[in-house]
Amino acid sequence: MSAQDSGTEATISDEAQLDTLREGIDDPVVLKQQLAKEAEARRQLTARAKNAEEKAREALTKLAEAESKHITPNQEPPASSSVTLNDEVVDLRLDGYSKAEVDWIMKNGGRKALEDKTSYTSIAINAKREQERAERAASEVADTSMFSDVERKYTKEQLANMSVKELEAILPHAN
Repeated sequence: MSAQDSGTEATISDEAQLDTLREGIDDPVVLKQQLAKEAEARRQLTARAKNAEEKAREALTKLAEAESKHITPNQEPPASSSVTLNDEVVDLRLDGYSKAEVDWIMKNGGRKALEDKTSYTSIAINAKREQERAERAASEVADTSMFSDVERKYTKEQLANMSVKELEAILPHAN
């Protein structure tokens, strides 16, 4: 804070500098030049301040719009076609298709191709699903075929709680 800002008068100890300042104050040309410089500086500062205000206002507007749309300021808002694609993906997932199936369907024509029962997409998805069902059924049969008749009929707990006579009765090789 300078002496002028606080309201006190500045003291200049150098007489030569004081005389120069007194001459400038009395000369109207010097005063007009100083006034013109100060006016130009004030105009530039005002223009910069207005420019900064506009940029700040624009940034706040973008931020408010982004918050209302739940996107980050640097992220572009989604196109309407991507919204449609996302809806189609969600619908397919809700219809029971796996994520891999949905990806493959979307790459090969989307729901339209799936609805046409003669399209390669529809035929391929149905064949894949049928193959997976057959593999699951085969693995279930394989799981049960590796158990003996006794193991299929009784649990481990039931066998552990049986007496020796009961075990001899149900086990064919125990006799």
